[in-house]
Amino acid sequence: MGLRTSPRPPWILFSSQIALLYSQVVFLMVIPGVLVFHYAWAQDTSYGLFVLTYFPESSFFRHVPCAKAWVVRVESNGEWYLNSKRIEPDDLPEALRAQIGGQTGCIVFFDAKSDVPYAEAIHAIDLIEQSPGRVVLLTPETKRGHIP
Repeated sequence: MGLRTSPRPPWILFSSQIALLYSQVVFLMVIPGVLVFHYAWAQDTSYGLFVLTYFPESSFFRHVPCAKAWVVRVESNGEWYLNSKRIEPDDLPEALRAQIGGQTGCIVFFDAKSDVPYAEAIHAIDLIEQSPGRVVLLTPETKRGHIP
């Protein structure tokens, strides 16, 4: 009795083994990828904060219904200001509502010192969003330019 040889050439066996290994690897990568993207992007609700940056050339800022803009500033020592008047954080939404009145889409600029804690800045943005104003961040570039 002699050795049995395969009727197929050896390179065919090798390529089918490679194809099987490749399909297993792709399968193991695709399934978790689909699950991750499904859970990451399947949510219809957003939990972020909508904040604008000021570009005078933007068409959004050319057609603002309010003639006046307000500035909310948070200092390093924790003091809050509405325009140049000191204000308590809890009073901010009501003060903005009183000043803005029934108008919608008015600009409320937000400025915070670089060493203000992130949580405090987010809290300020959240309070501004409770008013009818739209939050617009003041960046170092926009501070140098003209703000309406």
